[in-house]
Amino acid sequence: MKIAVTTTRESDEILNNKAKVISKDLNIPYIKRENYSIRKTIIEDDFDYLLVVEKDRIVIKNEDSTLFWHPSMAEFKIKSIKQGDNVAIMEATQLEEGDSILDCTLGLAGDALIFSAIVGKSGSVVGTEVNKYIAYLCKCGLENYTDINGESITNIKVINESYEKYLSKQSDNSFDVVYFDPMFKEPNKKSTSINSFRDFARHRGLTREIILEALRVCKKRVVIKERRGFNDLDNLGIGKYYGGKKNGSIIYGVIEKKI
Repeated sequence: MKIAVTTTRESDEILNNKAKVISKDLNIPYIKRENYSIRKTIIEDDFDYLLVVEKDRIVIKNEDSTLFWHPSMAEFKIKSIKQGDNVAIMEATQLEEGDSILDCTLGLAGDALIFSAIVGKSGSVVGTEVNKYIAYLCKCGLENYTDINGESITNIKVINESYEKYLSKQSDNSFDVVYFDPMFKEPNKKSTSINSFRDFARHRGLTREIILEALRVCKKRVVIKERRGFNDLDNLGIGKYYGGKKNGSIIYGVIEKKI
């Protein structure tokens, strides 16, 4: 994938310098933005995507898609949790204040924000994201985000690494919970944000070997997010589920660690 960094057409010295810093951070070319469209810039310079530095955000664009960091549905779910509602992701993880969780498929940190709110400042969330562009987008987004209470997020750590490699380096019982949200095999075509993300996501499925490694690293349980009727959770030895009952609804499979 060929990608370069540039700015909006109405750039200034601050945006240009920020783009140059990103160019060095990600080791990708910097293109001075002329008065050209994204499409023309991509075609003329033969890139697949442009990482565009805007005034308040960083956006990954190509001819027909736009991807940027945002909290998605996290804020809505956090409000529901604080109101005492039964939210499936909370029922499945059973996280408590002060707990630690490893989010092996961080993406844009939608679920990690929920975990962050539950475990609080005394807890910790570590997220691994194998794609360096998504990891960078997420890290910058979290650094500039304030939660529903107007506070900065300080308990989420973004790691640009595959979960296989990261898990292999962890000692036994390193985290209370290990969590996976693999890219769904049957995409939600109505979600423009997920469809934009799909090109950058790794589509490899989970294996029993990875599950066993996750069980070694966790203290309490492994949780896997999937869609009912479109998953291999039974083949992975998962028998306990939380979430929707209808075909295609979000579910969370749980494997408790046997001590």
